[in-house]
Amino acid sequence: MKVEKIIYALLVVLMCGVAGCKRIGNSFDLDVEIARVGDVSLYKHDIRDIVPADISSEDSLKLVETYVDNWARKELKRQQANKVFASSSEEIERLVSEYRNSLLTRKLDQYYVDSYGTDSLYGAKDLTAYYEAHKGEFKLPTDIVKGRVVAMPKSFTQRAKIKELIKASSADKLQDLAAMCEKNKLPYSHFEEWVDYADFLKQLPTKRNESYSDLLKEGVVGSMTDGKVLYYFVITEFKTKGSVSPYERVEEMIRWAVDKQRRADIVKMCDDSLYQAALTEQRVVINL
Repeated sequence: MKVEKIIYALLVVLMCGVAGCKRIGNSFDLDVEIARVGDVSLYKHDIRDIVPADISSEDSLKLVETYVDNWARKELKRQQANKVFASSSEEIERLVSEYRNSLLTRKLDQYYVDSYGTDSLYGAKDLTAYYEAHKGEFKLPTDIVKGRVVAMPKSFTQRAKIKELIKASSADKLQDLAAMCEKNKLPYSHFEEWVDYADFLKQLPTKRNESYSDLLKEGVVGSMTDGKVLYYFVITEFKTKGSVSPYERVEEMIRWAVDKQRRADIVKMCDDSLYQAALTEQRVVINL
């Protein structure tokens, strides 16, 4: 296939010089042909808006040349595809039509959803209700815990106080623990939210590939040492692999599922309304 390109560089330079601008203006006929691939042409009016006003004439010329070259390559490839797949043109047109229809209907579905807004159609009660109805789907893939870890030198003289406070449940004593650790610059990790047990163990001098499932006990103060540093830890809550996940661990997943269902409900409601109206107005006639 022959590609015929008309050199446009001189035209751009002359135009910028005469008009005193960097954009492709109206100094010349906008129907001037710039490039041609087979029987398809690219005209000046097709590219008049591609050049920003704040670049040099040299950059403008490069931008136009690149655009025209890319256009010619794409058009050449399109024409070649038409030639190679000429015998499949009906199938291609069918696929294009199906894709267009699918795109339009998806946009209409989104229009329906945007018009109603899914957030206003459900609240916290709906989320918890979904959780209760689908608990069996939310199995934990690993052990999870809540707890605390304090690290201190083995020579630290107030170890007993740390051991007493770390297992406390009252807010006042936990504040005392945090203050004591801060005052003495002791590393303190407080896992108030659920974390994987593996992440909790990373705070301790554990050995790789060794099981520590025997430590999964609530309210029991444990200790470990790496020789220089003593670690006190307590697990306040735990859930084992395979048990039902706590709501807060799967809330976003539940929100996504409920939102998806609400979207489907909105689309169905609007589709049904459209269909019933069309039947009433006899825009749809079923001859069965």
